[in-house]
Amino acid sequence: MARPKVPLISRRKALEAALEIVDSEGLSALSIRRLGEALNVNGASLYHHFKNKDDILVGVTLLALADVATPREENENWRVWLPLNAYRTRQALVSHPELIPIMLRRAPLGIGLAEVEASVQRLQDEGVPLSMIAPLMESLELLAITSALQEVGLVGPAEPEGSELATPHLHAALKARGMSTVELFEVMASSMISIIESSIQLKDARKSNGRRGKAKV
Repeated sequence: MARPKVPLISRRKALEAALEIVDSEGLSALSIRRLGEALNVNGASLYHHFKNKDDILVGVTLLALADVATPREENENWRVWLPLNAYRTRQALVSHPELIPIMLRRAPLGIGLAEVEASVQRLQDEGVPLSMIAPLMESLELLAITSALQEVGLVGPAEPEGSELATPHLHAALKARGMSTVELFEVMASSMISIIESSIQLKDARKSNGRRGKAKV
């Protein structure tokens, strides 16, 4: 069947339907044909909006991560907006865990590159050393992904049901857990921010001492 000259559905509606398929049926279930069935249109009409399945997955991931963005206001400090974005990334992946494998391919697929570029520039403008920006952003993103995996039960220490006798110490530790996965995420994100802040202060102190030394000569 020939491709319609006018798209029968909007890109947004198609992405919402695709996200619903991914959430309910899994990544492997998503295809141009399956999406066409869900929208009650011929799959060919979807090529108005998407080149292939990867293009759909990119759009679906961007839809899920819509709240993750570089701040638009000058008064938002990186110590606040950067970990907040990591938290929002975590929440999006907890809500849509099937997208976690796509997030691990984010860079090759070009997902969110414009926002990442804007964030790097913003961090530089706010005084974060260029050498520390990539490690900071990468560590927070990996933390968000790992924490989401932990939240949905795909990583972390666990024990089979009824195994208290075989692993009594692990059972006691899990039962006495003193932090939720969200609290653990917040503590680790805060620690990363503190490490970067200490590095910035140390570099500033060295520069200041260097200027004083030259002034005395």
